[in-house]
Order: sequence, then structure tokens, then C-alpha cells
Amino acid sequence: MKKLFWWVLLLAATHPGYAQLKDSLKISDMTMPSSPGLVLADKAPAAIDKPTNPKAFGISLINLWQGGAVDVTPYWLTNKPNLTFERYLNNKFPLLQTFNVSAATFRTDTSTSISAGFRTQVFRFYYRRNRDAMLQKKKEIEALLAVEDPSQLDTVALAQKNAELRDMFDVQRNKGLIIVELAGALAGSAPGNRFKDLASNRSGIWTNIRWAPGKFPLDFIALGRYIWNSQDVAAGSFPYNSQLLDYGLSANYQKGRFDLSAEYVNRRDLKEGQSYDRLALVTNFMISDSFYAVAAFGKNFDKMDNILAILGIKFALSKEIVRLNNSH
Repeated sequence: MKKLFWWVLLLAATHPGYAQLKDSLKISDMTMPSSPGLVLADKAPAAIDKPTNPKAFGISLINLWQGGAVDVTPYWLTNKPNLTFERYLNNKFPLLQTFNVSAATFRTDTSTSISAGFRTQVFRFYYRRNRDAMLQKKKEIEALLAVEDPSQLDTVALAQKNAELRDMFDVQRNKGLIIVELAGALAGSAPGNRFKDLASNRSGIWTNIRWAPGKFPLDFIALGRYIWNSQDVAAGSFPYNSQLLDYGLSANYQKGRFDLSAEYVNRRDLKEGQSYDRLALVTNFMISDSFYAVAAFGKNFDKMDNILAILGIKFALSKEIVRLNNSH
């Protein structure tokens, strides 16, 4: 019954969001980012998450029954009538536009964990050839709009040009770019699933650096992360008061509605002098603009019970508006 409730809620929430987006210029990436809390706890499908423009409001469910996360990007909760296409493309430091906060919860047979986190892009750069191509298409739309008599407006041609710009943006926003993202999270657990025993036990800060060269259908993401453990977060996984250094790399391939990635992460326990690693294959499938299915399979960091098998869903409600006017 609980699963049925989630599916009904998901479908009810997804359709309004899609209806808002389908006739507007969409400034968002195909996939939604994972909550930093889920990443910190090694519960997210991807340990190396692709920096993307977050939705205004999103929900992620991991394995449909183990837990999930809710995240919000305050900047996109209100209309931005003065935001122009040029300003969006030329903004190299979109900290405010992409600042996202989230909360996550997940549970095992013996404990419940709660976490909070943030993520933001500290640097974003589009290659000039991609930016110029999109701006040229925008000028073609403006030319169609520049008629003195509204009755003479060629709505069919305008709709076609708008669709061309949307399609171009869907392609170009994932090619010829560099993004540097900063994220952090704090997590606590309650052994025995008792609220009175809830205590903070893990925190971390990390960066994801994405490079999409645009000359071939792959892009790459590098990870650097530092984690503090104040107690045994997952029984038998890591020692008390450990300090962990993660570094890794993922390769991503996007085609149509699919986004595929393979990642490798090495984890070094700085106090104990031990190493762990994670190897995973992750796929995202876009069912609609606001509804995604995600799956991952591989090996997780733990020495025991380390088979990684995740099936989840992510959906978002979003209202994104761009005015096609001059940037002054």
C-alpha cells in the first residue's frame, strides 16, 4: 500500500511540472543531481555525481523502500523576468543560480540515518562556438517577433524556431563546457532506530569537475572528497574517528533519453592506512522532463556485503522562465 501511495503521488506531481515546461525554453540538464546526503552515506547510485543545473524542487527515492531525499534550489522558486538568455550563458560563477540544499533519510535493519547537504557550481564556462550558435538562433526568433502588426506574426515559423533552439540547447548544454561544483553534507544516525540515540557521525566536503570537450560523445568528471567519521557509521565498514580521502573519475555517455556512466573511486583511510574502492555502472533514463528512472550496479566500498544494486526514481517540480530580450 505504501508503494502504491508513492506512485500515485509521483504521477500526480509529475504531470503539472511537465505541462509548465513543454512550451517554455528549458534551462536545465537532463538528469537531476543526487542529494549530497545520499552521496556522503554511499547510498546514491553515483559517488561521482554529474554537475547539472538543479531543478527548483526535487525528490529522489532510493530502492523505492529504503529512503530518499528532498532538495530545493531557492533561486528557481520565483519568476526571473529580468533573466536573459545572454546573462545565463555568460554567467561564469552561477553560485546563486545553482545553490541547492537538501535533506535525506535512509534506513537499514538496525539504524536510521538523517543527513543535510548543499551543492553549488562555483564555475561554469561554455565554449564560444556553442554559445554563439545558441545566441544566433535566439536572434532568429527575435527577428520573427519584430513585427509591427501582431496579426502578421508567423506563429508556425516562431514555434519551429523555438523548437530548434530548445533542441540545440539540449545538445549544446552538454558539450563544450567546464563546470566546477562544490558540495558538502553532514549525517547522523540513530542505532536501534531510536530518535533519542540520533547523533552526528559523518561529515564531508568535496568537488566535482566536469569537462565535456564536445568533439566526441563522452564527457569526464573528476572527484576529490574529504570525509570525517566520528563513529562507526555502517557496522564493520570503517573504524571509529576515521578520516577518508576519496578521489576518482567517471566517463559519461548521453544519447537521447539515456545517460550512461562508468565510475571508479579510490578511498584511502588516512588513519588506518587502508584503501577501499568503488566501481559502478550507472544509467539514467528520462521518462519525461521531470521524471527519471535511475539504476546502478557494481561494487561498493565495504569489504563485506559490497554488491551495489540500486533502482530508484527522481522527479521534480520546476518553473523555468527566460525572457528573449536584450541583455542591457
